[in-house]
Amino acid sequence: MVAAVALVGLGVACSTGSSGAATCDTPTKTTEVDMQNIEFTPACVSATANDTLSLVNKDSTPHTFTVKGTSVNVTIDSGQTSTASLTGIAPGTYSVTCQFHPAMTETLQIT
Repeated sequence: MVAAVALVGLGVACSTGSSGAATCDTPTKTTEVDMQNIEFTPACVSATANDTLSLVNKDSTPHTFTVKGTSVNVTIDSGQTSTASLTGIAPGTYSVTCQFHPAMTETLQIT
């Protein structure tokens, strides 16, 4: 597994394109996604289809890491860590959401 990149001081710009699809101006190449204060950090992740993401829930409530348009749907209990395999996901840009907290979103770019 690729080593996780330190996620300090990120000012990542993510938006929704004119087609309604998620876009990312400056994705962060990492294999770790933190969930804290009802937010995904970083808000925009770049990974490859062979990566496995480490999902770290630092909140006191459960979250899901649900990648729209794929079969990736992982529930992470409060204070726990889980993983999400990206194997088999086609290159592209995907919206990620928490099914328990729909306003909690992230953009995932697969290369």
